[in-house]
Amino acid sequence: MVKILVSIVALSVFLFAGNVNSSLQAQYDEALKSYKAKDFKNSYKILSKIYLSNLSNANLNYYLGRSAYETGRYEMALAAFERVEMLDPSSLRNKLEMARTYYMLKMYEDSELAYKEVLDNPNIPENVRTNIELSLSNVSKVQQKSFTYANLKIDWLYDSNVNYGSLDAYYNINVGTFPSEPERSDTAFQVYGDISNIYDIGSKGGFAIKNKVDVYLKDYSDEDAYDIQYIAYIPSLIYRETGYLLELSGSYNLLKIGGTEYLKTLWAMPRGEYSHTNTLRSLAHFKYQKKNFSQKAQYDLDATHYELAYALQKILSPSSYIQGNIRGIREEKEHGTRVDVDYDEYRLSAVYANQLTATYGTELFGEYRNRGYKDASSLFFGTIRDDDALALAAMINAKILPTFRVHLKGTYDRVESNQARFSYDKYTMMLGVNKVF
Repeated sequence: MVKILVSIVALSVFLFAGNVNSSLQAQYDEALKSYKAKDFKNSYKILSKIYLSNLSNANLNYYLGRSAYETGRYEMALAAFERVEMLDPSSLRNKLEMARTYYMLKMYEDSELAYKEVLDNPNIPENVRTNIELSLSNVSKVQQKSFTYANLKIDWLYDSNVNYGSLDAYYNINVGTFPSEPERSDTAFQVYGDISNIYDIGSKGGFAIKNKVDVYLKDYSDEDAYDIQYIAYIPSLIYRETGYLLELSGSYNLLKIGGTEYLKTLWAMPRGEYSHTNTLRSLAHFKYQKKNFSQKAQYDLDATHYELAYALQKILSPSSYIQGNIRGIREEKEHGTRVDVDYDEYRLSAVYANQLTATYGTELFGEYRNRGYKDASSLFFGTIRDDDALALAAMINAKILPTFRVHLKGTYDRVESNQARFSYDKYTMMLGVNKVF
């Protein structure tokens, strides 16, 4: 009899727990439905009642935080986002929401630090980086200052084919067969730095001015003729509203190779970004560029460059995204008779990035491109050069301090041309550090 009573009680407890769990799940599903419909008032009403029974559920707490934020309950939102931070410290989206909430609570220094921590992460896409810069300019404006920050990246690298030596030992032209230049490998030290200033000139979400200076230096150990010195000034005007962003940027830049001035360019680029949903964005740009080569008396390389690009970006999780890109390029020579200036090119590429843990992140990249030149080469039996190329890259980075990271990156490039002289492959390995100031 006692055993029967115990069994009945145990069964009753089990059924009761099952009913409770079922009830909580039903309420959570209803709240999530309201959240997706942007009925944040109802989603908050439900989630605020059940979250104490689900304190270890990162997704529930994130939706609670967002619902609380959208209904003006910023203290409640911050508490929820802080729980998510403890449960899932790799969530970049949650860090951004914390930064936004700090701002609404007038905790401006905390907001700035939180934004900078995300800005430091190389796994975030460029369009998200721009939105963070604009948010930081809002924070700085409240503090009666403009926002300025700098990046510094220092790398040691190995390049298997510095001189783009041909895949084939020999190549044929209509006057005979000649040996190809062999591949020459080398190590190099490179430094990339930029400094950006963003100033909010309108109300929150309106206009902002950005000024940026890029500097890039590469110094090979032996192959000094391939050393690079590059500097660019890039001003832009940005307009942001809910759901979209427009930017008009330009640039003047100077490139030196082997210590000798090689190329000056001037370009203008309007671009736009539109959010279809919270996790799906379209990005597009058009670029017009003038290329002026310093040695044009010897090389008729001056050209006008046109570029049209579209990208679709999908946020897969709070810490990962994937982006597909398509780009069309045309270059037209300004003068001269060279056959390696005029061309049409298209590129298809994809990038995947994931902040795997609070410390480690990774990025994978792949691209196929085809370049078809317009002029026939009499040397190569009257053929028109056509190149197919594949580029692959993988990177892993690790956070050492909030704004200091180490990274390891490998790349592989292969070009196959119908004119064998221009076929090559190369790989590089890169180890370095980057710091945000």
